[in-house]
Amino acid sequence: MSRISNTRDLVYRIVRCIAPTITGGKPATLMNITNDNGGLLEVWDHSKADIFIGSEIEYYEFKRTDKNVIVLFFNRSLLNDLLEKMPIKRFLSERGYETDSLDYVLGVLRQRYVEGCPHEIGIFLGIPLKDVKGFMGFNSLRNTKCGMWRVYGNPRVSEERMNEYRHAKSVVTRRLFAGENPVNIIRDGGIRVF
Repeated sequence: MSRISNTRDLVYRIVRCIAPTITGGKPATLMNITNDNGGLLEVWDHSKADIFIGSEIEYYEFKRTDKNVIVLFFNRSLLNDLLEKMPIKRFLSERGYETDSLDYVLGVLRQRYVEGCPHEIGIFLGIPLKDVKGFMGFNSLRNTKCGMWRVYGNPRVSEERMNEYRHAKSVVTRRLFAGENPVNIIRDGGIRVF
């Protein structure tokens, strides 16, 4: 396969994976980029800077081996807004995060990720605080549903959020199938329904 077709394959995979973040409904998405399927890690290393030029999406590499890299794709504005919410700020502060600087918070999260996936990462991925706390055993809510994540307590808000994420993926997938350039989808952002 040529480098161009590999790059196109990688960008398609990224766009489908991070669709809810691209469209502005989800602050961040975690993705594993691996060499197992066509050398995508090498393609990522060669083309990552070019893919996101002119986009609101940024990336932060959490953990790397010779076979793969775990990347957090995020919208800085959405993530900053999320971290400014008092319940989130308090929760992360209790876990040792100083939330005044997003770059600092991401550095701490990366450091913790190297040792194993920290459960508080759910906050960054747009999972409701009640569900993150429930998963960590920090509240008395019982597990009421499993979907994109485990839901604790009343599932209404969690289900609505999951549906928003599914809708974003569906819309972005339709844009891809309609022949739209995936790099343009990354740079363009917002949802356009066909």
